[in-house]
Amino acid sequence: MAQSVWFTSERHAELLPADVRDPGPTEVTVRATSSLVSAGTEMLVYRGRTGPHDLMPPNAEGDFGFPIKYGYQIVGRVEAAGSESGYTVGDRVFARHPHQDVFTTDVGATWVTPLPDGIDDASATFLNLARVALTANLDAPVKMGEVAVVIGQGVVGQLCARFARRTAGALIVVDPIPSRRAIALDAGADAAVAPEDAESAVLELSAGRGADVTFEASGVGAALQSTFSLTAEYGTIAVLSYYGRNPVSLVLAPEFHWRRQNIVSSNAGTRPRWTPERRTEAILALLPGLRVTDLVSRHIPFDEAPSAYELVDAHPDEVLAVILDY
Repeated sequence: MAQSVWFTSERHAELLPADVRDPGPTEVTVRATSSLVSAGTEMLVYRGRTGPHDLMPPNAEGDFGFPIKYGYQIVGRVEAAGSESGYTVGDRVFARHPHQDVFTTDVGATWVTPLPDGIDDASATFLNLARVALTANLDAPVKMGEVAVVIGQGVVGQLCARFARRTAGALIVVDPIPSRRAIALDAGADAAVAPEDAESAVLELSAGRGADVTFEASGVGAALQSTFSLTAEYGTIAVLSYYGRNPVSLVLAPEFHWRRQNIVSSNAGTRPRWTPERRTEAILALLPGLRVTDLVSRHIPFDEAPSAYELVDAHPDEVLAVILDY
């Protein structure tokens, strides 16, 4: 018997008992050590802002009408392994599984990933969100010397900016929370500004042209609207945000039409040549240099998990990443 986090109603999380079966041939049983609360899609589910047609991640249970067991980034060690799983007892792994102290899962294609010794447990919990940020940079690559803007400096936005920094001639990040802007500046952004100052900062650092690539990672509809005025003629707007059932209303004239801008939808699904396995391999190589532990605001014991969601929900100005320790 184990314990797992369930969202039993809107903005209400509980720890409930869960059965743990013995692993089949292609399965492993994992005892968790750390897991990461996603302030993006996972919190939309917690707030009841998703719909019946949204996709469920591997190993989720229930439905979006509540109750639902939902999550997708957990680190632990293998306690039992099926004969065809490819794992042995003691292996340290990342699993796409909801928050649960002991669980059995099929290894799948990317459901379970072996972890190298050079990545600590806390850093390894970021593997999935780093994969999202990397995919955005593959969907809308920043060419050498271009001007890039990242709107929203939550965890995914911070990681997206760190990838874009590698090629951008100028990098501007936008967020209303000063502490998040400070973290981005320390990680190498050329400018970190509040939303009301974004247009002037972009014009200054782009010699009046606007951004070549703008990433929208805030989850706020008004931020998507602002990308049209920030992005240059023939520029690209990459949308990482998942808005769920939150309505998004856009005024497309005149900037979007006259500037011939491109809008790209980005998610961590399969894309040509960059399979999930290849992106995972790339992230494991890049993760030690991403300084992801700079993004951790709080460690909370697993048996106090409901308070973690209350904290992220009520105080986004105080927290970025919250890790549950088992």
